[in-house]
Amino acid sequence: MSSSSINLEESIGVSESVSARLESGYLIIKNKEVCSSILRLQNPSENDLIDFFVSIHLVMEISLNTFFRMVSLTEMQKRVDPLAVIKNLDGINFIDKTILFIYNSHFNFNGDLDSADRYHAVIGQLRQFSEPRNKLLHGHSISTIFHQDTNRHSDTRNIITRERMNNQIRLYKSIMEGLKFYFDCLQSSFSDSGKNTIKMEYLDDAFLNIDSN
Repeated sequence: MSSSSINLEESIGVSESVSARLESGYLIIKNKEVCSSILRLQNPSENDLIDFFVSIHLVMEISLNTFFRMVSLTEMQKRVDPLAVIKNLDGINFIDKTILFIYNSHFNFNGDLDSADRYHAVIGQLRQFSEPRNKLLHGHSISTIFHQDTNRHSDTRNIITRERMNNQIRLYKSIMEGLKFYFDCLQSSFSDSGKNTIKMEYLDDAFLNIDSN
């Protein structure tokens, strides 16, 4: 297995209609590197924080979209062109995919309903997590109004802080922890090793475990 793709035939076993499929991981790897490099900075600038908010969101969104494609294609019972399946799945945003996964999949919680209830919070956490990226990439104003001795910042500039960056990291880890729990409990054809491979590639948060110098 290369660092940027997974050979499904080797790692998890596949349906008859897909003997092997390679999925590019470039954008995930690249944006993880951006996040890690910014976390190494002692005093990140506002521009660094903007880059961090955008990159961590890209890692989350692309990772989850890829994760749900793999789950759907591996569990597909119908003889449907996989590229048609991929096209249809790609028309659903990653938060809606998460909701459908949590509500429509079959799980075996082994009696741990408390954890299942607790991790249901990932849906709301995903919406909260998406706020900075949505404001930044939809062109919301990053501005300050100077008036005599008073400075007033726009809502978007107010969220570009080290504190909000740390909150994004906490949300990311909590979301991935919850999805790993649900994936572990998923009743499916995935082997344990296959699940571990997918979790390591798409539900991992190790790139955020970096202290600044």
